[in-house]
Amino acid sequence: MYFISYNDIIELNGILQDQGLHFRIHLRDACGKQSCWIEPLGNCACEGHFDDMYKIVNDFFAGKRISIEYDESKLNFWIIK
Repeated sequence: MYFISYNDIIELNGILQDQGLHFRIHLRDACGKQSCWIEPLGNCACEGHFDDMYKIVNDFFAGKRISIEYDESKLNFWIIK
């Protein structure tokens, strides 16, 4: 099973920043199950850019052959395989 590293989060946040997307990804580690949460950095700055951010996040993990799943709010996600 793949474990998300702090370097993965740093790299992903760098990609989002380079693309001018005002979101930050955070890593949680709780009792053997990692999850991440997405922090929008301001309502106006993020409005209309969620799809672009999701594409970058999905492509980033797909490039590592990792599938992720989002919760109902689509602000939390975790590895499913």
